[in-house]
Amino acid sequence: MKSSKRRLAVCWICAVLCATLGWLGGSVAAQTLVAHGGSTLLMLYVLNAAQQMLIFALPALFLLQGRESRWQEFGQSISPLNKETVGLSTLLAVGGAATASIIAMFWAMWLQQTTGYIGKADPLPVPQNIGQWIAALLAIAILPALCEELMFRALIQSALRRYLPKAGLWLAAFIFAAVHFRWEAFPALLLIGVVLGKVFIRHGLLGSTLLHALYNSVVLILSARGAEITPMAALLCIIACIVSLRLLLREEKKDETDSSRV
Repeated sequence: MKSSKRRLAVCWICAVLCATLGWLGGSVAAQTLVAHGGSTLLMLYVLNAAQQMLIFALPALFLLQGRESRWQEFGQSISPLNKETVGLSTLLAVGGAATASIIAMFWAMWLQQTTGYIGKADPLPVPQNIGQWIAALLAIAILPALCEELMFRALIQSALRRYLPKAGLWLAAFIFAAVHFRWEAFPALLLIGVVLGKVFIRHGLLGSTLLHALYNSVVLILSARGAEITPMAALLCIIACIVSLRLLLREEKKDETDSSRV
C-alpha cells in the first residue's frame, strides 16, 4: 500500500514539474527567440513540439503510470486500425475542418456583434519548402495530436467517464476546448473534442490520434494556401462530415466501456 501511494505521489510530482517547465520554459524561450531575432520557422516548430510533450504528453504518461491497473488498461485501449477506418478518418478530417471553420466563423461574428470580442489573430507559420513542410506536419499536426489525445482522451476523459459515464465525454471536450483559449472558436473546438472523444471510445488512442493529426494537417494546408470555402464546397463538406462520422462510429470493434476504465 505504501509503495503504491509513493509511486502515485512521485508520478504526480513529475507530471507537475513537466507541465510547469513546459509552460514557463516555453514562454521564456519564445520571448528570447523574438528578442534576439532568431525565431526561425524551424526553431518555432521545435519549440512547439517540446512544449506539447512537456505540457501534455509526459504529464499524462506519468499520471497513467501512477496506478498499475490504469496503465495496463491504457495499454489495452491501443488497438490496430484497418484501412476502412483510415479512409473514413481522412474523409471526416477534410469535411470536419471545413465544417468547424464555418461554425467558428458564425460564432465569431455573433460574439463580436453581441460583446465586441474579436479574438486574437494567431495564424499558423507558413512552410516555404519541403523540409519545412515535413517539420510543420510533425511539429504542428502529428505530434500535438498524439500529445493532446494522451492528455484529454486517454487520461482526462477516461478518468471522468469512470464517475460520469455520460457527462464525462462532454466535460473532457469542454476542458479540451477551454485549454486552447480561443473563445472566438469555442463551439467548434467543443464539437471537435466530442467527436474525438467518441472516436476514442470506438477505436482507441490510435483512432482518435489519427483523426486529430489528419484534422490538424488539413487545417495547416488550408491556412497555408489561404483557401476560401464556397457555399457548394461547404455543403459537400458538411455532408461528407456527417456520413463519414456515422460510418466511423458504427464500426464498433469493442465495447464502449473498454476505453473508459483507464
